[in-house]
Amino acid sequence: MKTEYGKLTWEEVRDADKDRVVILNVSATEDHGPHMPLDTDTVLGMAVANGVAKAAPDEVLVMPPVAYGFNEHHKDFPGVIWIQPETLIAFVTDITHSLAHHGFRRILLLNSHGSNHPVLDLCARKTVIRDEIICVSASYWNLCADRVNEHRKSEIGGIAHACEFEAAMYMHLEPEHVDLSKATNQNLHNPNSRFFNLDLAKGGGKAMLMRWWSEVSPEGTMGDPTVADPETGRKFLEAAVEETTALVREIRALPILPRRDHH
Repeated sequence: MKTEYGKLTWEEVRDADKDRVVILNVSATEDHGPHMPLDTDTVLGMAVANGVAKAAPDEVLVMPPVAYGFNEHHKDFPGVIWIQPETLIAFVTDITHSLAHHGFRRILLLNSHGSNHPVLDLCARKTVIRDEIICVSASYWNLCADRVNEHRKSEIGGIAHACEFEAAMYMHLEPEHVDLSKATNQNLHNPNSRFFNLDLAKGGGKAMLMRWWSEVSPEGTMGDPTVADPETGRKFLEAAVEETTALVREIRALPILPRRDHH
């Protein structure tokens, strides 16, 4: 069966296995330094989703992406399209509500933009409450962080935004759109901080402060893209696809439990 939701006919949706995991990538359109395109989060998120579909074609359906996210803190950089979190929650939960209406029982909100993470967590929770189905949210880098650390070349703080991780994967996928000659090392790791360091493969900060991006980054980069290369990007993407596929299979195995109102 097809894995692209948008390529299905209405009859194919009607007859589809409703325990397939429907993957919805939610990303962003925003600055990624002078060396990478605005569509980075969408290209990488969909590469992971489509990689899962290739690995497990009978177990998933991949939705068209939501290419805009919660990123107003980036708007000092030209090109950013930002969505208010309340709007994004309403939009994404309308999508999940529609899927539930058509009978789908298992949804993965696959995040590929950092500040969407808390928003999509709320979307998943609201979907479970309203539609009484399984809805999971996950940022794909969290799923494969241990394996990313096995292959990375950058020091701690080197994987954050428009960094080694993202640049390497984009170079593997579409090398013509990455220009490392314009990249600089913007590693902001502070070894004296116990709580506020941001490295996506090291668990992020224990506490969260999201400043205006222009306050902390002169060109939209955080981390070290200068050490990125396509072969490492291939390994990063392979790890992301394999770990996300493993998550999908766990989601498929989860029981749908009955509620019990104790009033």
